[in-house]
Amino acid sequence: MLRFFFVFLLVCNLPVVRGEDTALLREVANNWLDQQDHWAFTQLVREYDGKGLKQERKERYDPSKASASRWRLISIDGRRPAPTEWADWTRRKNKRHRRATASLANNFDFANARIIDETARTVRYELPLRSSVEWLFPVNKVELVVTINKTGPALEQVRARINEPFRVAMGLARVLDFDLDLQMLPPPAADPANARPTGQASAVVSRHGDRVEYFWSDFTHVTPHPDVGD
Repeated sequence: MLRFFFVFLLVCNLPVVRGEDTALLREVANNWLDQQDHWAFTQLVREYDGKGLKQERKERYDPSKASASRWRLISIDGRRPAPTEWADWTRRKNKRHRRATASLANNFDFANARIIDETARTVRYELPLRSSVEWLFPVNKVELVVTINKTGPALEQVRARINEPFRVAMGLARVLDFDLDLQMLPPPAADPANARPTGQASAVVSRHGDRVEYFWSDFTHVTPHPDVGD
């Protein structure tokens, strides 16, 4: 779900943007995507079974920490985790991941971006995902809108959602809903390190028929630990 979250960081029958018009979008998007290892956030997970809510966990991801402590379990069902619960969770959660060989920007189809609307201050783009990338979900079901503040220039808002549920993981899981609305506190900062994002992202997944809800919030820019991505 972490990659799913980073990657989702409307519309048909709109004029395709000319190549030269995508320069602003590429500049701002690349600046943000280059900062993917700089963002800490809080993740709330609710797992259900046939009888209702099974467990609620609050977790914190912080790439400024070493790999063994990058994920921190804050609470289980609103209480402090027992030592055995914490030990079991941290063994599963804090694992080293190989660094991706390609830039995250390669996931987006800048050549086919579309301008939704433009004012003297901002321009909004629909930014499709690249169909040539090997995704685990159908890219045509994802709607991603990026608003750029021309002063700076800087990212002002990212809005993403899916237009209908779809299956992933060879059909074993189903994404029922995804919604992201990330906004910059005014004024937007040209340097992502100075940005102050607010908002929340959420996803609802069905795994083997059981519902799992994810919520992401409290985004903070940090300096990544040297082993991030190793």
